[in-house]
Amino acid sequence: MFKTYSHAELSPAGIFGEPASRHWKFIELELHHPWFYVELVRDYGDDIVGSMLMIPTVPILQQMLSELDDRSWLAQAHLMSPGHMRGGNDWVMEPLQEVSIAEDASGTEEGYIYKVVGGACYSIHHSTQRDNLKVTEIIFLAERDLRVSG
Repeated sequence: MFKTYSHAELSPAGIFGEPASRHWKFIELELHHPWFYVELVRDYGDDIVGSMLMIPTVPILQQMLSELDDRSWLAQAHLMSPGHMRGGNDWVMEPLQEVSIAEDASGTEEGYIYKVVGGACYSIHHSTQRDNLKVTEIIFLAERDLRVSG
């Protein structure tokens, strides 16, 4: 999850739109786990507006996908991955192709597989048999879940 601090909160201002929303100078990510940076587009009838969302987990991404409709959609999605997922040190942002749930040969649900544009696949599975993981459910698929225009 993302962490916020009261001293980082910006004072309310009409310039930011919704009076019920809160705005922050910065947020913190304590855990070095992958997260998603997606563009949510909303069609207000007289205006179409896109905003970027930082989504911390796969279940929250899945929930957001279930709440989309004809007037709201995702236009782009990126995986933000920590270096340890790729055998490096730096965080990297890559266009997201697919997120799926996978299990090992014994049928134990192990976790998530992240595929990015270009073909690379990442996982934080703890199984020693990563090559034998079986996809049981596709949570996000760019071809299905991204929409370029209204």
